[in-house]
Amino acid sequence: MVSDQLKNVCKIGQGHACCRYLVMAPGGFECVKFEGDLQLKKQLDARVEIHAINARGDNCEGKPKEELNAGK
Repeated sequence: MVSDQLKNVCKIGQGHACCRYLVMAPGGFECVKFEGDLQLKKQLDARVEIHAINARGDNCEGKPKEELNAGK
């Protein structure tokens, strides 16, 4: 089951509108927008700039994994 957050804000499965920071981790979906030293964020941003990834959205301020996986 996909949470309302994933469908309506992260836009999972919606092509370019899907958030670039949404990743699948062992415990479920996670937002890596503000993880660690921001290296992953910088890499994802660079890949969007050169159109190397399909998910290109930047849809919110970042969400905790508990909210992304609510209703799972």
